[in-house]
Amino acid sequence: GFSLASAVGLNVVCFAITVFSTFLLGRRFLGLGRSLIAASWVAVVPPYAGYLWIVYPEHVTATALLLLVTIAAWIERASLTLLLGLAFAASFLFRETILLAFPVFAFLLGSRRTIRWFLPGVVLGLVFVVAPFSKQRAIHPNALYPSAVTEALATSEPLTNLANTVFGNVRTNLALFMSSDPRTSAEDAILLFLLSLAAFGAIGSFQVDHPPLRGFLRASSLSTGILFAAMIVLYVVRERGGVWGGVRALMPMAPLLAVGLSGLRVSRGLGSVLVAALLSLSLFLSSWQIAFFNRYKGINLEDQSRAARFIEDRTRKFAPRRIVGGRYFQYGFDNFPVEVVWRGPEDMPGLDSLYVKFPFDFVIVHRRSTLRFDLRKDPRYEWTNADEGQGAEYQIYRRAGR
Repeated sequence: GFSLASAVGLNVVCFAITVFSTFLLGRRFLGLGRSLIAASWVAVVPPYAGYLWIVYPEHVTATALLLLVTIAAWIERASLTLLLGLAFAASFLFRETILLAFPVFAFLLGSRRTIRWFLPGVVLGLVFVVAPFSKQRAIHPNALYPSAVTEALATSEPLTNLANTVFGNVRTNLALFMSSDPRTSAEDAILLFLLSLAAFGAIGSFQVDHPPLRGFLRASSLSTGILFAAMIVLYVVRERGGVWGGVRALMPMAPLLAVGLSGLRVSRGLGSVLVAALLSLSLFLSSWQIAFFNRYKGINLEDQSRAARFIEDRTRKFAPRRIVGGRYFQYGFDNFPVEVVWRGPEDMPGLDSLYVKFPFDFVIVHRRSTLRFDLRKDPRYEWTNADEGQGAEYQIYRRAGR
């Protein structure tokens, strides 16, 4: 609908700004030819093209970061550095992971300007922009915090509980990473590609003659490494439908690495071969990811539409205001203003606690959910499609009593 079209339009505009900013950033370190190569590479580098039709803030985040880095590379005045720090902090409202690009800014600005002007600007941005505007900001569902801290504080041994949660998350994320298969998964292949760029950047920096560019490439590689480590430790990066969330988290770093790698000291012949190989590989990975996304979205929309029709037919006469149970996005979209709690509790005490805060009309569970046994025994819930028996894909329970 209109929302999707608007989001795609915004992504396209942001992508164009990202490509142009890459060229401007490149001109700070490179000649005209190599700056054009860097910008051309970013125009096809994955996963940018794949996320043009996805309603995530990744394109806005990447554009914000690249614009700020480009400004940091060119400005010299103290007042502008102060404003840059404020804008850097404000960009955390898009994705807080932008913070991990700090080494890039510290290198470009130098220690003196960073300490005297940039960091005070960051503090001002946190106090006067991030704090007031983030009060009602939704917590990213992939973030381990603050829920891990809140749950730990509710136990008798909070530090032990928090440590176990973090270490368990690290083990799970590392297991997912180690089980990746770049030969069969576009997401896994792109993840390996981006991490390889960072590794080549760190190693290849020794082949860069220009000291400022050498430092920039190392700072960009360091920031990418820190971001990946934070992603493993602090985020619940789970695979959903073949999409491993870590890929898009690394997306803003690709243009920075592209600029740095475009300055490697190589012969003209070898350089031509490398450019052709990287552009070809990037086009292949981007097209593979787009094809995967299209197939995944098609299957997902089919499942969503089937679930929406199923729920509508059996609940319409009750005019529900809020339902609990699953990721019924299509149902929520088609039946606005009905609210959907897309991740319901897994037991009855949790369901009771939820009702106190957000009274609901229906609980909808899959036929294999173990919660269905408790719902049937609870007199407050009426199994409205019981006549369909166990074969129905979803079981719908109406809250009939308090």
